[in-house]
Amino acid sequence: MAGLKRLTGAYMVLVGVAVAVFFIINNFLVDSIDVLSVWYVLDALMAIGLGLALVFNYAYKREETSGDVDGPVTRRYLEATALFHLTVVVTILFLHNWLSLLALGGDSLEGNDPAWVIWAVVDTLLPITFVITGCRLWGEADR
Repeated sequence: MAGLKRLTGAYMVLVGVAVAVFFIINNFLVDSIDVLSVWYVLDALMAIGLGLALVFNYAYKREETSGDVDGPVTRRYLEATALFHLTVVVTILFLHNWLSLLALGGDSLEGNDPAWVIWAVVDTLLPITFVITGCRLWGEADR
């Protein structure tokens, strides 16, 4: 299981960093490359990562909440719960926009300000979620 956690952790950190960097620089690349094609690839990688994040963050939350129900609230409990719920929020927002993009095509983004705002939120929160989850998984693999 340690190898799987380390592999998943590395994947999540790499995808999170790639999304963050490309989100920051993609406006400068519009004239030189097809930015939307790069986003299509990153979207597929993000979808895989979100599935993994949901599984591992749910397991982490369940592990931290399986103790005494009336016991004190610990830092690990808050971290696990917040990380899982953040993952759920990012997944819902991502799937809403991604499935719309796949169904309607790239032209549906023209003049669609709400879609761009949702993508900005996803492309900001997803790297944070992925890097935190990836680093936690990598650390758990070392224990």
